[in-house]
Amino acid sequence: MIIWVIAGLLGLATGLRIGWALVNKQSLVSTAMILALGSLGVVAALNWLPLTLLIDTAVHWPNISVGLSQVALIASAAGSCVMITTVSSIRSPSTARKIAFAQYFVAAVIAVVSLVVFFAAGQQPEMAPEEYLRRNLGSGGNALPWLLPLLYVLLALSLVVWAGLRHSNRTRRGRALFVFTVGIVLIVLALAFFVLRALGTSGLVGVGAAATLLGCAMLVVAAGSLLPSLEDWFGARRELRLIQPLLTELGERHPDIGIGVRPRGPLAFRVAERMSLISDALFLEATAAERALRRVDSAGGAAADVDDLPDLVESADLSAPEVTPVQQAEAIADWIYADTDGATGADRAAFPGLAWLRQPDSHSDREWILEIAKQYRRRTRGAGNPEPA
Repeated sequence: MIIWVIAGLLGLATGLRIGWALVNKQSLVSTAMILALGSLGVVAALNWLPLTLLIDTAVHWPNISVGLSQVALIASAAGSCVMITTVSSIRSPSTARKIAFAQYFVAAVIAVVSLVVFFAAGQQPEMAPEEYLRRNLGSGGNALPWLLPLLYVLLALSLVVWAGLRHSNRTRRGRALFVFTVGIVLIVLALAFFVLRALGTSGLVGVGAAATLLGCAMLVVAAGSLLPSLEDWFGARRELRLIQPLLTELGERHPDIGIGVRPRGPLAFRVAERMSLISDALFLEATAAERALRRVDSAGGAAADVDDLPDLVESADLSAPEVTPVQQAEAIADWIYADTDGATGADRAAFPGLAWLRQPDSHSDREWILEIAKQYRRRTRGAGNPEPA
């Protein structure tokens, strides 16, 4: 059961990467991640005894699942190595692609050699994978077929550990990379125990303990791979709740803004699409506010000339550097909320100015829309309006 939980989590992580690759442009990193996670899931599945017996019986070669596990482990190490070297590379895309193909070629050669050595060692009685390892990696066992793949995987994953720890940081992707790297560290430790046992040093740790550590490592790798998707999903849900009051209000004022829009794809894409609707609606509101300012009686009844517009806006323009982005967003939220009940005329002249609508240098487009939506939501909740679903 535990094995299938591990295989299921790795399969889910692989499926998410495949879905992401289908939605976005296929890349070396996506392909490498699919190969690394999928192959590691195959390793976990091949250690489930019923599946092991089924494959061994179908191929008519006892313990062939163990040999296939070697190939899957090599493929996982190759995919992880290509992924981390491509991400951290500063070379051109064509050069990075050539390096990736070279890495895949080396891994393919080692996989073929490992299978040849495995078959050349002859057949043994059918047994569980753990028992097979205990007999062949112990003293007097045939450990030769294991040395080459284990040494390659150790070398490749050691490079992954070094690069992963170097590029880990506090960002969302950096945290996921750190968790993924911790899982790779545990895999390296488990394989190091197998190598020591193959070399004749069997007193440090048993095969069962090393296999348990390898299973824990797979769980950590799966968690690190799923972490960005989980954070994206929960973050997108939170952002949807945050922008919904502002989107609803602006959508009622400009019902044509979303005509023809049919959100598809991941939840994060739908959030970005709705933020673009808010941005368009704010632009339309600002345009209407400017026209209203032009009609304001600047001298007691006479309509203001277009040339007088800068003078009318100057008093509310963003001229004080001590104004924080939060205060700037509050001014925009107050302006929108002042017209929630349909106020017109002079209330529309409360527009603080185009400079207040521009995003601060410290905020991206997404962060600026979220800040405005946050301040507007606070005003709607303070007025006792019901919470949006």
